[in-house]
Amino acid sequence: MSSPAVLPEETTPALSEGQRLLYTFTAPSQTMADIRRNAGWWVPWLLISVFALAFTFTLDKRVGWDQVMENQIQSSPKAAERMEKVPADQREKILKTQTSVARAIGYATPVTTVIYIAIIGAIVLGIFNFGFGAKLKFGQAMSITAYSMLPNLLQYLLMILMMFLIEPDQFNINNAVATNPGYFVAATSPVLKGFLGAFDVFIIWQLFLLSVGAEQLAKVKKMNAFITLFVMVVLWKLATSALGS
Repeated sequence: MSSPAVLPEETTPALSEGQRLLYTFTAPSQTMADIRRNAGWWVPWLLISVFALAFTFTLDKRVGWDQVMENQIQSSPKAAERMEKVPADQREKILKTQTSVARAIGYATPVTTVIYIAIIGAIVLGIFNFGFGAKLKFGQAMSITAYSMLPNLLQYLLMILMMFLIEPDQFNINNAVATNPGYFVAATSPVLKGFLGAFDVFIIWQLFLLSVGAEQLAKVKKMNAFITLFVMVVLWKLATSALGS
């Protein structure tokens, strides 16, 4: 009598955490498929937090948070115009407050990253479960999100390198590296700059990984998932750019 068929999940060997991290960059479908077995997300969260804190520390010492805030103001013509109308003593007080808040947020990255993973995970869960009729679990959605954020490690390294290549007053924390066409657009065109910023190498990379996760765990076609997610990012960029202007 023939033996019963074995499901593919049973014949696929479990991945170690090191393999999951490596395969995110080299064979993402294997990492995402392994999330069905283990929906853990703390290892990529820990790595991202360490790199983010290294970036924050370097920014603090190399550029300075007061310079970061000044650069932010100068990168927005309307913000710069408003600040010019503020008396010098009030301007200094405003900048001091903004600097303190920005520094605190920067060093709180491990906490804010968890919140970000949870929020994006919830959005991913809603899109694929309600939009595509999938049966994704929240823990799986968080895990997919966390592993999809691993390209940020390279982005942090590039931004740290950039701080040593340009003068502090030229560093733009919101678009520090020329990885998207919006980098080359003048600040006087914020909506166009924001729209083109959606075509960022790292954004596209992360959306691709999310799409692979959707295909492996939610049985959603990768291209359909990618297009849906990319349209949402473009709309978000347009909305925030319009409000910011």
